[in-house]
Amino acid sequence: MKTAWVAIIAVALLLAASAASACEKAGPNTHVGTVVSVDASKGVLTITDAETRQKLSFVANAEMLRGVAVRDQVAVLYAREGDQLRATSVRKLGG
Repeated sequence: MKTAWVAIIAVALLLAASAASACEKAGPNTHVGTVVSVDASKGVLTITDAETRQKLSFVANAEMLRGVAVRDQVAVLYAREGDQLRATSVRKLGG
């Protein structure tokens, strides 16, 4: 049983490390994370950033949000406009 827990913890750490490095590798003005909410009517996408674990909200148009759902892994390319983050691209990651 102890071996199973060690394996589970090792896999969890490996997944967390790969998600965090994804943000660094994504490049400037890009956040990678897990979608926690999508409001197409208001044009808002909120993710939990894979690197910082902070929730970030982006203004996005309905076309960018089409097909994006809670728990999806996404990469968001953005531009800062005053105190807002405006998504210029939202790309689903993985399968």
